[in-house]
Amino acid sequence: MMNKMFSSRNLLHNRRYLSKKLTSCSFGSSLRPIAKFDNSVNRDSNCPTLELLEKENHFGIKSHNVVKLPERLKEAVDKILGSCQDGNLIKNSEILNHHLIFKKPPLTQSKLKEIEVSCTERVSATHLFPDTSFMSVDDEKKLSNSLNNKIRRNINQTAYKWKPVVYNESMSMAYLVARLAPDFASLYKIFCEIRSRDPDFQPQNLFDFGSGVGTALWSAKSCWGVKKFKEVFCVDSSVDMNNLALALIQGGVWPNQQSEHRAMEEDSTEGSSTLKGLYFRQFMPASPAVKYDLVVCAHTLLELPSAELRLQMALSLWRKSQGYLVFVEHGSRAAYEVIVEIRDFLLSLSDGSKGANLQGHVFSPCPHEARCPRLADTTPCNFEAKYESLVKKQQVLKERFSYVVLKKGSRSETEPRWPRVVRPVLTRSRHTICRLCTNEGKLEEIVVTRSKHSKENNTIARKTKWGDLLPVQLSRPEAQLDHSPDDKENVKLS
Repeated sequence: MMNKMFSSRNLLHNRRYLSKKLTSCSFGSSLRPIAKFDNSVNRDSNCPTLELLEKENHFGIKSHNVVKLPERLKEAVDKILGSCQDGNLIKNSEILNHHLIFKKPPLTQSKLKEIEVSCTERVSATHLFPDTSFMSVDDEKKLSNSLNNKIRRNINQTAYKWKPVVYNESMSMAYLVARLAPDFASLYKIFCEIRSRDPDFQPQNLFDFGSGVGTALWSAKSCWGVKKFKEVFCVDSSVDMNNLALALIQGGVWPNQQSEHRAMEEDSTEGSSTLKGLYFRQFMPASPAVKYDLVVCAHTLLELPSAELRLQMALSLWRKSQGYLVFVEHGSRAAYEVIVEIRDFLLSLSDGSKGANLQGHVFSPCPHEARCPRLADTTPCNFEAKYESLVKKQQVLKERFSYVVLKKGSRSETEPRWPRVVRPVLTRSRHTICRLCTNEGKLEEIVVTRSKHSKENNTIARKTKWGDLLPVQLSRPEAQLDHSPDDKENVKLS
């Protein structure tokens, strides 16, 4: 019996099964690339790699600790929520959070046409068409109306019904409870990677489109310091949201409603805030003359009513940026596709632009400017951030988000283009499995072992987490580039 189990026929069958399984997997081909660890991972070459990793000085590794709100922000939130008289605030925040997480962009006209054609064919295929030769004109009209009504109902059930969220005072409070902590955590992680990989970047001003409750401002100041920003320009169409953001900045003290409404609505009025260098507006400034070091658009793309308006807004923000442009959305498939849409649009402008103002490259998370390999997959490219619940104190939750960071100018030749870990690292007793997005725009999977890659490199792989950069150079030998189907079947099992 044992001999039969380990016969050559069974081994060949297992090899064929493994080859097909690996080939169908989204992470590369059946033959994994060879990973050579970069010995320049340490900024201080006099210190051993393992010692520096224990001190978390490897700048490919980001902090994966629980992101906590600043104490000053917590106190302001507690003061505002303590004075709130809405008994349904928690329930409304849960409903709003569910809506925002699963929200999709509005359907384009071409997509709506496809749905109409599909629904018409599906209903017509199941609809009974009696002989109309003996029917009167009125009966034929009733039959036609019945079919059209069925098609219309089917379209209404299939097509996504997009509608904007109107942020009045109660809805703004619900947004504060639902989204402040997770949005702060995701933005803080993104900003910290910029600070870690580009320590010379010290932003002096910030432009926040769709500023909401001012989460981007709090995250940026927590990352780079309170006194770094000399000017902060916040744009949000909701006056109530702007008032709430200003109340948080002022320690939970609400601004004078009448004067603040007047200041925000009069877009030409200077000094719309009581704080020096902080400006709130309801509309995007028309002139792109003023440039900003850091431009942020967080959780706003899906609130715009059309793809044309999203691209127009992205171009305006790209022109306003002279440093980094950050787009962040929830980690759903729909939000990820919108992020990719913006990314590809701005990169196409960068490639075809002779002027330096539109030239740029992807800073993170992609180590490449090619087409995102996740578009051919059902899994979106997203990452995780841990945060403390605003409602249930000391409860740790996880937020999934998709993002892209674009940087003005060309990519530095000296900057290492390490692959990014795009799924949780699988640690086993004798090896470590890392799923990566490479600088060639491909999804690859590598296995790191002590025997093949040394104890220190295995420790690097084990300490690397989802969202980090893995300091390796991937290569594929010529013997693996040209292989026949018979070679695939005879892959030696490891």
